[in-house]
Formats: sequence, C-alpha cells, structure tokens
Amino acid sequence: MTHIKKLILIPLIAGLLFISACENPSKYVEQGAVYLDQGKLDNALESFSKAIELNPNQARTYHLRGLTYASKGQIDLAITDYTKAIQIDPAVYQLYVDRAVAYGSSGKLELAINDLDAAIKINPRSSVALSNRGAAYNTVGKYDEAIEDLTKAIDLDSNNFHAYTNRGWAYFKVEYMESALKDFNAAIALNPNFALAYCNRGWVYYAKQKNDLAMADFKKTIELTKDPALRQAAEQGVKFIEGKS
Repeated sequence: MTHIKKLILIPLIAGLLFISACENPSKYVEQGAVYLDQGKLDNALESFSKAIELNPNQARTYHLRGLTYASKGQIDLAITDYTKAIQIDPAVYQLYVDRAVAYGSSGKLELAINDLDAAIKINPRSSVALSNRGAAYNTVGKYDEAIEDLTKAIDLDSNNFHAYTNRGWAYFKVEYMESALKDFNAAIALNPNFALAYCNRGWVYYAKQKNDLAMADFKKTIELTKDPALRQAAEQGVKFIEGKS
C-alpha cells in the first residue's frame, strides 16, 4: 500500500509544479490596467511588458501599453505599439483613433487623417473619430471639410464640447463670427472649465471689437489652463487689448 501511494503522489506533485510555472498573461494585463488608471505608469509598463512576453499575440495588451507610453510622452513607442495592435486586429477602430492622436501630436497630420479615415470607415458613427478628423482638417487649413465632419460629430453626440470648440474655430477662420460665437458658447455651457473654448471665444470678441468681453475670456483662460501654448495665446490677447487702451 505504501508503494502505491508514492506512485500516485509523484505525478500530482509534477502537475502542480507545471501549473505554477505557466503564468497567466491576463493577470498582468488587468494589473497593468489598474496601474494605468491610477497613473502609476512605470508599474503599468512593467505589467503590460510581462504580459506581452508571455503572450505576444494580444492586440489589447499592445494597445494598453501604447496608451501608457503616450501618457508618458513617449509618442514614438506608443505609435509602435498601436501599429502592432493594428497588425494583430485591424478591425478595432479605436486603435486607429489613438494612433491618429499620436501622429497628430507629432505633427504627422496626413498620417493622422489617414488613420481617422480608416477608423470612420470601420465605425461611421464615431463622434470622437469625426471630431478628431475635423480638428486635423482645421490644422491643415481645410475648414469646409472640418465643418462637415464636426457637424456630423455633434449630430451623433450633442455633448461633444470638443467638436463645438473645433467647429467654432473653423467658423472663425472663415469669418462666420456669429456661428463661431454660438459654438464656443455651447462648448462652455457643456464644460465651464474648458480653457480652449474661452480663449477662442476671446478672439471672436476681439475681432468684433468687444474688448471687455475678450479680456474677460483671455483672463479666464489664463486662470484655467496648464498648457503653456494656450496660456501664451491668451496673454498675447491681453497685451493686444491693453495696447489699444
């Protein structure tokens, strides 16, 4: 009887050792997602990289690691991970949206627009993709195309204050001042702490020679923003008005 018990125990122990040696990549993915949500970016990177080491064929893991790199300002690494995720699963429109954001922040606007084209082809009802493409069109001076995309984005999501702000800027650039003002007012009503909308509305008021209202918006921008470029634009507006006083 003793001899038989030993024969049974040996494979059981071997099986337990084998199971413990095979780590579960999903555990690291979920752990990394928690770290990312908490802003613990280095910990998130470590977890996602471990998951990829264990299973290099999951698009979601590359996507999440790309988002982490983007949050750290490591845009080239983010683009590399988004691209790998797209290679694995090219049907996920959000991958193209996020890579487009990375391209846009790198000044690669044509690549950004190409990715947003792909995202919209997969999901024509994505307000975010349409809004982002409208913003990209604004940046390259295609204001009519921007207005078209941003109007669709607003039709799909009337709470998309980014779309109102971007369409307002397109209207401003083609000198439809009342339409621009209406859009900036809508954006601020939806998000009273959105500094960009105040700054842009300030320029509309300045163009309409309503300097008191413009000054108030520029000062509100300076109060709200942490973006050095936006602060500089608002401060420039203040100087223009003070120079006319």
